Amino acid sequence: MRRTMTAVIVIGALGSFHALVSASGSGASAPAGPSSSSMRTMTPEERAVEAYRSGDEHRVKGKKLEEEATTKKGADADKSAAKARSEFEKSLKYFKNAAQLNPQLFQAYNGMGFAYRKTGDYAKALEMYDQAIKMAPGFFSEAVEYRAEAYLALNRLDDARKSYLDLFAADRKQADILMAAMKTWVESHRSDAGGVDPAAVGDFEKWIGEREGLAKQTRLMAVTSRPSGW
Repeated sequence: MRRTMTAVIVIGALGSFHALVSASGSGASAPAGPSSSSMRTMTPEERAVEAYRSGDEHRVKGKKLEEEATTKKGADADKSAAKARSEFEKSLKYFKNAAQLNPQLFQAYNGMGFAYRKTGDYAKALEMYDQAIKMAPGFFSEAVEYRAEAYLALNRLDDARKSYLDLFAADRKQADILMAAMKTWVESHRSDAGGVDPAAVGDFEKWIGEREGLAKQTRLMAVTSRPSGW
């Protein structure tokens, strides 16, 4: 019972933190961390939340730098990409610490999966995503989407397809994110298949088109089927 209550408290604290970040915007300054004296009085679960928060801050910084790199060229792009990787590596250290302090904190495993994926260790990323999905109390759609992007990086197209279908049934927002990632994969492999059978790339592109058309159709049906007001 105590273990269950602890998990609820930790997850609740994380939810409050993410709600604060969402309300403030990703560019808002992060709240100051606890002092060394307060850290000594915190429980391991509370320290895990603090470590997770720090890791997530570095993750967000890394994503921003990664996006900036796509808008630059040459040495400037390389510089931003290197800074992004550094932020992802920092986030990994904090996520690992969070999981060590509270092995039940499934969000920390998702964070590790993200960091491993962004630094190119896809096998380890899949391991962490699988752990997070297994531990989560419900359908962890964010981790399912992230894991699917790792599948794409490994050219595991059938696994990416299945992930999309699972997300389409459970979380359309995450399904749309994965759809964008799949289209980007096709675009990057259209001129250079990168070791993938060109026919497989073509089949995947066709499947994506069919699924995207179905998604638009069902979205339209949902809108037109709403009852009119009085």
